[in-house]
Amino acid sequence: MKRIAAMIAGLALAASAGGAAHAGVVIDEQVTNSQANGPSVTHTRELMVQGHKEKLVSERNSVVIDLDKGTMILIDPGQKVFAEMPFPPHTMMAANTSSELNLNFKKTGKQSKVIGYSCSEYAGAGKTMIAAVTTTACFSNSAPGAAEFSEFTKAMAKRLQAAKAMAGAMPDGIPLTMVSTRTMSGDFAIPGLPSAQATRLKEMMAKQGPQTTKTEVIKVATRELPADTFQAPAGYERRGAPPAPTMPKAGNPGTAGARTAPPIKVPE
Repeated sequence: MKRIAAMIAGLALAASAGGAAHAGVVIDEQVTNSQANGPSVTHTRELMVQGHKEKLVSERNSVVIDLDKGTMILIDPGQKVFAEMPFPPHTMMAANTSSELNLNFKKTGKQSKVIGYSCSEYAGAGKTMIAAVTTTACFSNSAPGAAEFSEFTKAMAKRLQAAKAMAGAMPDGIPLTMVSTRTMSGDFAIPGLPSAQATRLKEMMAKQGPQTTKTEVIKVATRELPADTFQAPAGYERRGAPPAPTMPKAGNPGTAGARTAPPIKVPE
């Protein structure tokens, strides 16, 4: 689910610039996650966008979002299973305005060239009740598929704003580089959590330190994507989607986020 918040960040968080009105855009990325108290981890992933559909393929999982249908499919190739749920998912739809993230992107005036395409640097910062986020990204309108990607990003933003999951807008273009740092808030608290558990939670969050995610595009191209790109693979078993999380009542913290559906690995 990280990808959705970010998307998130970094997500999410997405007419081809080359001229084909319905061509899809395929973006290969290298993502490095680092934390103050642990080693950096680097992996690759592929992002495909066509119309109002998006597919994110990581080394272990895939996520398909269909904005027109309002659905999200989580696919686990290892177990050959998938789960379908509404998009935005319940975790976002249950959020209130205090959990919205608006990065307030502004141009820094710097220009760069990444994998041969020019881009303009933007910087933004925002805060939710859980964490503070700072982001620097270089958006390109000259890369293949930039217009297609921008159209999807705008449609995605409308849905997230309606779910009170994100405010504001992303700059136009494809972010060829993006560096986001998240610092957990020391004031975050779960209503009804006993004081001893609340103290341990704050200590655990403080020990995490800042978490930084660096995303770099290593290849981008446009091509027509077949319809089954955005469907669960044939022969995969359908699993039930996780239920909406519930906040714990006083004296009953154990009910928070309870799951009754069969397990399925959550995509990174």
